[in-house]
Amino acid sequence: MRYRDPHVKARGFVLAALVAAAGCAGRGHLVAQTGEHRLTAEDPVTGLTVVLTTEVWQGDPETLDEEWTVVHLLVANLSGEPILLAPGDFELRDERGFRYELIDPGATFHEVDPDRRHEAYGRQYRRDYDPGGPVDFTPMIPPGTAGQQALPWGVLEPGTQMRGFLYFEPVAATANGAQLTWRATKPDHTRVVDMRFDLVVARDGRR
Repeated sequence: MRYRDPHVKARGFVLAALVAAAGCAGRGHLVAQTGEHRLTAEDPVTGLTVVLTTEVWQGDPETLDEEWTVVHLLVANLSGEPILLAPGDFELRDERGFRYELIDPGATFHEVDPDRRHEAYGRQYRRDYDPGGPVDFTPMIPPGTAGQQALPWGVLEPGTQMRGFLYFEPVAATANGAQLTWRATKPDHTRVVDMRFDLVVARDGRR
């Protein structure tokens, strides 16, 4: 596994009571150890590429990234095999090993035109998708535009890409660093590669 931007950090927490607690504790900002907000991981064997970006939420509600951990992912499948995108394959843990659950709006995608794969995915909301796993996650009805802007779940065909936001329980108020791991698999759950991003929490306005 090769990382163009070597160090990233991520974390999360969820739901109303926890949101209020995180707000009272003060807000940090997830960044790489270099202070950057964009990190790219590439697997030279399969060609899978993931771009993770922090602090770019501009949806509704505007304060969502103060209540949850919000990161944007672009996943490009440059391999020769279909790749499963599923909520149970993403895991966020802090430096103590504490896990922050992914908050899942239930967005999915499907291929609508096999002859135009680069732009042929449609989105919908349903709960009968493959959850992947074995990591637990929290299904919920999202506020505002969080659902339509979420990273959707489905099978990513070779030569195509998908993008969207991941939401986790809030991490910045309770930890100094975390690691986001995507355990990429094929649709039959055969393991392909683990993509990891190591992140830190910048505080006192320093990003």
